[in-house]
Amino acid sequence: MPYLNKFSAHNFILRDWLALDRTILANERTILSFTRTALVLILAGMTFIRFFGANSWSALGYLTLAVGVILWLTGFRIYLGRKKNYHAYVTELQTEENDEQEKEEKYVPTSLR
Repeated sequence: MPYLNKFSAHNFILRDWLALDRTILANERTILSFTRTALVLILAGMTFIRFFGANSWSALGYLTLAVGVILWLTGFRIYLGRKKNYHAYVTELQTEENDEQEKEEKYVPTSLR
């Protein structure tokens, strides 16, 4: 992730952590939107198949059903990819923050030795 080099955990303030939380919540809203849209397409496809029987509308029903499933799988793949990136980013920031704290604890001024 190229943007990790630009920021350090030491410079993060509450506003930055809250922005990251808002980004994670936006990702969850996005998967819910994908799910809602896919569910509507799947139900529309099932309705076409059930009520119109074996004619041209039935083909539209199967097509809509397939598009709904593909849309949901695509949305879920996007969600997991972004979640993985956010998790790696937070882990990197926390590791950097812990390293900085350890360096501060190990440092003993020469006047105190």
